[in-house]
Amino acid sequence: MLEGILEVFNKLVISNGARDDDAVDQFHHFISVALFAALAGAVGAKQYVGDPIHCWVPAHFAGSHQNYAENLCWISRMYRIHMDDPIPTEIEKRIENDVGFYRWVPVMFLLMALMFKLPNVMWTECKAYSGIRIPKIVGMADQTVLMSPEKRDAKIGDIALFIDRWLLSYRVYKYNIFIRAREKVSGVFCFCFGKRHGTFLTGLYLFMKLLNCINVISQFFILSDFLDINFVTYGWEVISHLNQAGSFEDLDLFPRIALCDFQIRQLENVQRHTMQCVLSINLFVEKMFAIVWFWLFILSIVSIVNFLKWTYNIFLTSRKEKFIQKYLGMLEMELGTKEKKLVDKFVNEYLRDDGCFLLRAVSYNTSSMLTYDLLKKLWDLFKKAQDDKGDY
Repeated sequence: MLEGILEVFNKLVISNGARDDDAVDQFHHFISVALFAALAGAVGAKQYVGDPIHCWVPAHFAGSHQNYAENLCWISRMYRIHMDDPIPTEIEKRIENDVGFYRWVPVMFLLMALMFKLPNVMWTECKAYSGIRIPKIVGMADQTVLMSPEKRDAKIGDIALFIDRWLLSYRVYKYNIFIRAREKVSGVFCFCFGKRHGTFLTGLYLFMKLLNCINVISQFFILSDFLDINFVTYGWEVISHLNQAGSFEDLDLFPRIALCDFQIRQLENVQRHTMQCVLSINLFVEKMFAIVWFWLFILSIVSIVNFLKWTYNIFLTSRKEKFIQKYLGMLEMELGTKEKKLVDKFVNEYLRDDGCFLLRAVSYNTSSMLTYDLLKKLWDLFKKAQDDKGDY
């Protein structure tokens, strides 16, 4: 079932242009960033354009005095005391129940947007060191769709030749059990010695997915500390309250009413006032964080399953071969019995993980037939090298 959900996610077209990541990644660095930026803009507009706070002031306060008091309370520390509890006389005890997080909600949403974008920035910058530009290869392959058969065949041949040179530029010429073990390890430590073993792109991509998982899970704990609530279970509390009361406005996790202390100097007298204020902005903030919880919850599950699936596919050789199974099946129908023995060598020693990753990007952005034609050209180059040198 989860496999089918991931396939649906991967088929979604979120952004135009050549893709070298899947839809789950784009939900992190595109949809999530847009969501949190929009929430930051909405809360910021409410704070600086609307009326985020209204205070109950003494009757002798004029309109200008009320505006001054409300603005002062907005930028000062506010605290929450339940109606049934007495207000402590010590100022230090009052501010133990500080509720000043609401002023920083737009900044927090912007920081969350930045955190969701950073893994993709790392992937974009570091993949250039692989020696090949995946979007350029995908774009060149996609351009062949409208070409004549002769030009199309020549263009695909040029692309295959370029990929062949890239595959040959970083490879090991002697294979044994130790080399194969190092290849698996290099999938994890791709920055150290992954290029030569054909696992730089796949290792880097897997590391980006790991960062995505760590980031989305850590958001629950970051928001718990920021809001001073247990945000991990916040969504379940919302669901429970909706079932019992039909709404979650009485959860009391985002206080609507808070108290504010300030002093006013009148000539030689300093008067202290304690005012009760309504934080109308928390009506919106509460619902926004409910949306955030459900989004993070769904995204965390999908991201973990997606990461485990990619890890399984990359580290298990048989799964790597299944990635291009349909193309190999079409290829093997044109091969003799002797040549079929070279297929395993073609996948594991010639294409390797990075070559399969590149073909995956091509298949995502073009068509199965074009991917097959490109794979056939690469096979011809591999077979020619086998015939010329006797080994690859």
